Amino acid sequence: MKSKITFTCLLTIFLSLPSFFCFFTGFNTTFGLEPHFEKRAAKEDTNYKFRLSGIVSSYVNRLYVDPERIKTVEMLKEALSWEERIIPEVLVDFSESTTTGKVTVDDVSKTYDLSKIHRSKDMIEILQDALAFINTNRQPLEILTANDIEYTAINGMLTQLDPHSVILPPKEFNEFKIGTTGKFGGLGMVVGLREGVLTVISPIEGTPAARAGMKAGDRIIEIDGESTVNMNLTESVGKLRGDPGTAVTLSVFTEKAAQPKLVTLKREIIVIPTVESASLEGDLGYIKIRNFQDDTSQCLNEHLKRLKTSNNKLKGLIIDMRNNSGGLLDQAIEVADKFLEKGAIVITVGPSGHPKEVQEARKTDTDEALYPIVVLVDAGSASGAEIVAGALKENDRAVIVGDRSFGKGSVQQLIELMDGSALKLTIAKYLTPLSTDIQSVGITPDIKLVPVTVAKDTINLFRGIVALREEDLKQHLDEHRKDETPYAILKYYLETKEKEKTEESEEEAEDPYKLPDFNTDFHVIFAKKLLTNATAWQREAFLRNSSSIIEETARSEEKKIAQVLQKFDIDWSAGTSTGTAKTNVSFSTNPANGRVKAGDKITLTINVANVGETPLHQLRGISSSKNGLFDKLEFILGKIDPGSTKSYSTTIEIPKNSLDREDEISIKFEELNSRNPKDIKFNIVTEALLRPLFAYSYQILDTVKNSSKNNGDGLIQTGEDIDLLVLVKNIGEGTAEKNVVTLKDLSNKEVFIKNGRAEIGTLSPGETKEVKLSFVVKEIMPLDKFSVDVVISEMIFGTFVTNKLTFPVVASKSKMTPSSGLVKVRRNHTPLYGGTSFDSPVLSMMKDGTCLTYDAKNPEWFRITLPGDRYGWVSAKGVVESNGARTEPSALEPFLQRVPPVITMSKSLSNVLFGNDQLPLSVTIEDDIYVKHAYVLINNDKVFFKSNKFPAQKEQSRLEINTNLLLKEGPNIVTIVARDDHDLVTVKSFVATRGITVAKGL
Repeated sequence: MKSKITFTCLLTIFLSLPSFFCFFTGFNTTFGLEPHFEKRAAKEDTNYKFRLSGIVSSYVNRLYVDPERIKTVEMLKEALSWEERIIPEVLVDFSESTTTGKVTVDDVSKTYDLSKIHRSKDMIEILQDALAFINTNRQPLEILTANDIEYTAINGMLTQLDPHSVILPPKEFNEFKIGTTGKFGGLGMVVGLREGVLTVISPIEGTPAARAGMKAGDRIIEIDGESTVNMNLTESVGKLRGDPGTAVTLSVFTEKAAQPKLVTLKREIIVIPTVESASLEGDLGYIKIRNFQDDTSQCLNEHLKRLKTSNNKLKGLIIDMRNNSGGLLDQAIEVADKFLEKGAIVITVGPSGHPKEVQEARKTDTDEALYPIVVLVDAGSASGAEIVAGALKENDRAVIVGDRSFGKGSVQQLIELMDGSALKLTIAKYLTPLSTDIQSVGITPDIKLVPVTVAKDTINLFRGIVALREEDLKQHLDEHRKDETPYAILKYYLETKEKEKTEESEEEAEDPYKLPDFNTDFHVIFAKKLLTNATAWQREAFLRNSSSIIEETARSEEKKIAQVLQKFDIDWSAGTSTGTAKTNVSFSTNPANGRVKAGDKITLTINVANVGETPLHQLRGISSSKNGLFDKLEFILGKIDPGSTKSYSTTIEIPKNSLDREDEISIKFEELNSRNPKDIKFNIVTEALLRPLFAYSYQILDTVKNSSKNNGDGLIQTGEDIDLLVLVKNIGEGTAEKNVVTLKDLSNKEVFIKNGRAEIGTLSPGETKEVKLSFVVKEIMPLDKFSVDVVISEMIFGTFVTNKLTFPVVASKSKMTPSSGLVKVRRNHTPLYGGTSFDSPVLSMMKDGTCLTYDAKNPEWFRITLPGDRYGWVSAKGVVESNGARTEPSALEPFLQRVPPVITMSKSLSNVLFGNDQLPLSVTIEDDIYVKHAYVLINNDKVFFKSNKFPAQKEQSRLEINTNLLLKEGPNIVTIVARDDHDLVTVKSFVATRGITVAKGL
């Protein structure tokens, strides 16, 4: 069962410290930070010296926690492989059979001898030369600077060490410093994106937002006069926060309001509620610690005083650190010290285990009394939370309840670099008081709680919660210590109900600062039960004395589970067996051939006939597959008497965006008395749905009514209120079901987007629809042009077209004189323009003899009337006025201005989806004008690139790929990417599986 992620599309704007913190020592650390490439325009310096990689390498050699992981050749390979990901024309080839590596940029290559690498200095020299070679020969791109190239290479190099070592470019480092120091002002509200609109999730009591009457559901459409339409959360946060005392004006739409209202707020330093508390019956207290920031210990003291005021004296305490991702080391130590009189709290060890520093607990007058404590943890409890849990557990002070924690036992130091960036480097590991290394293992709870869910098609008795942990991160630091065995494992029935979601309940569910429901949260209910019956505060005695409570709860929950299973005719009773056990096992699928189309359902049925002499008890099968949809499915059969047959079916809905693939599924059986039937294996083929593909055209409409500034010439002048008409055509083979067109300003706030999002609805193959977006070009526009991004997205398949459009801002042209009549086109391929300029977008390419009706003209242009109260313009040189008999105007074929390349597989995929070591790939790519290049990725590694740099004129619109690609073991996601002259990109993907492989670890 997957745990619910409550922070999706959320950011906390009370903007003092972020919700996610990490472990700090000396400087600080972050948890789960990934490299990020930020688009920005900068003048390219082809003579850039790539010196930063050498500086980073020197820090790595001096400070890194595990010198044995510094493998220079592998770091070089990964550094250059990361360049492939940001520069299309770069292809890196490191052959395993040779000691050379080749870097190719388009049609220019350079080879490097890797056998010359004996130390880090040798590796850096090759890396710097390769980066200079790439930078010199790549295509200029304004969003990609030489700095970006170097930061990308360094991050690739650092990923070979561990997932937490990373370089932060200056902009990201500044954001990081702001987020970890709290030295900035905020407004006091949590916001998220709702259909592209910045929306308040919840205001925080006592903050500027709350005092101004901001409510959940309010939509913020402007920040200081700048439109928030399609502004991402990071941008929004940057504009909402600022120095304390400064003001910000928001334009806000409240519920059912016809017009937005202006709200001016003054920023303040906002205190994030790092600790919250509640009094529980029986003189028990509840403390929630969300993270460890610089006031956590102080807040904890205040909340403990409050609890004692309510209860006079605490008889027990629940410390809830579920989803606490860490924070400041000193605060984690102080929190643990609050409950300890003596003993180690945390042990920090440097490279190769030296130096070693022990933080000891100190007895003070403010230490808490010795009452029983239960600490709640889960897979989201990391770093500082693990320090506190480990310290209280191993000092015999608290019982740990929940699930195994994340397992981040490493320490990062933040090192500022000369260019304003910073290196975050793993320099140490921390151990628990008994010198237990939890890296990639985590804190094992004393009492492990495993949720059980039972539904018609899905039963979860054994999986528990599937969650990401440190051990799942690529290149995580290894710790080979086996996980401890909990004192007890307790399964509990978690009732799941399909609730009808309303906007109100969705907002409420996504509020990250809401405390759990103490009446339904099993962890809290069970912890209360333990504390109510506790007779000792010492952990080991507490556990021993709780045995009866654990057993009683286990029996009660097992009874609930058995009763629910019985409703589905599953007898989950226990029993012993004697005599001969023999079974016949079969399986079937529906559809019967094991082939299922994306978007459909497939039912897997297991039949077990007991042909032996003894009953089978609690029989179950668990699936294993490399495809997560079919992995760890539970087939619960229960008791089968001799001569009886039991069946169990589970139905899997295949997502509509699934790729073509074939998967092997293995089912392993287990029976209570180890009378296990033999494993079974079978294959399932998933057939992808045909994908849509979008082409589009656009037109500027400056004829908006009630706008005195608009002059209707189809061009943009300052002060005009503009409609952008976007015509979208599905040129693909599949239907596009849920489609959205969005518009985002790339220039400045002098362009105000009024309506930047429009839904198209369903688009069948060949169908065309149009939408209107709108913006205003303010009179204070200082530029002669501006740019916007147009994105057409299909929300189910993820198909999209994104394109940058640059619009000139011009002075008013000579006015048109009202006049009506008919003109005829004089020659084929005469363009109809969207404005009185040859730089305007072409609306149609007309044939000789096409008749057009005009309603205004000047010596250079005729204004042509079009359906929908629109206009086009034709050059006076391309037409002749018709003075003869009245002729009906001709129907015009819309001209598609932006058409992406089309990728066609020359051979059927059916023979290459499963079992082959090599993939024979034959592809044709066609475009209306020019195919720029194409490349192929296997699992995000670029394995093929082909440029169309110097084609003959007749070959520009076509590019072919014919190659054999080596597949890696297991499923390979094969992605073909093609780009045309307008930088429109088309992507086609499928899964090719090499050999017969199944998931391990059943």
